Amino acid sequence: MTSTRANKVSTVHVKSGEAEGSPSTESITQDEETLQRDLEIAIKEEDYAQAAKLRDELRVLQEDSRSAILAANTRFYNAFKNGDLVTMHSTWAKGDHVYVVHPSAGRISGYDMVMQSWEMVCDADYEFPLQIDLQDVEVHVRGDLGYVTCLELVKTKGSSSWGRQVATNVFEKVDGKWFMCIHHASHFDE
Repeated sequence: MTSTRANKVSTVHVKSGEAEGSPSTESITQDEETLQRDLEIAIKEEDYAQAAKLRDELRVLQEDSRSAILAANTRFYNAFKNGDLVTMHSTWAKGDHVYVVHPSAGRISGYDMVMQSWEMVCDADYEFPLQIDLQDVEVHVRGDLGYVTCLELVKTKGSSSWGRQVATNVFEKVDGKWFMCIHHASHFDE
């Protein structure tokens, strides 16, 4: 059985560097679909000891994937907060299928256009680093796709107020690594 339970984190403060102790995506060696299929076969054959073992392996794999997606999400927000275009470029999947929706902007499609939009954000009159806090973080994963939903609180230096955006970040696994393929942020007023 696939767990539909989401990882929930009340508040995440974006920090520099990799998350210590988080597994690398290369440590994930089992394929979720294969484990799911084998689990269903074990249940059908009433091999409950094997089914329990496969269920546990599937849970570990899903938790590893959630951790890897959270690490990719953290890399994205570190790049955003620091105006780090090199890291920003490396966090995104390459291709025409990627897109971004910045607050008060329309959909921007394709890797090159998305990167140009981030260059404009980083060239804006902000003094980096920005202060970014994430709240109500939820992570969902299924196979090679996963997404993070959260509330972004963004504050620039010298500002007394926080910008609030609801964000959805979609990630895809390519060659064992997670890359952002969609970032959608919309203003949120309470």
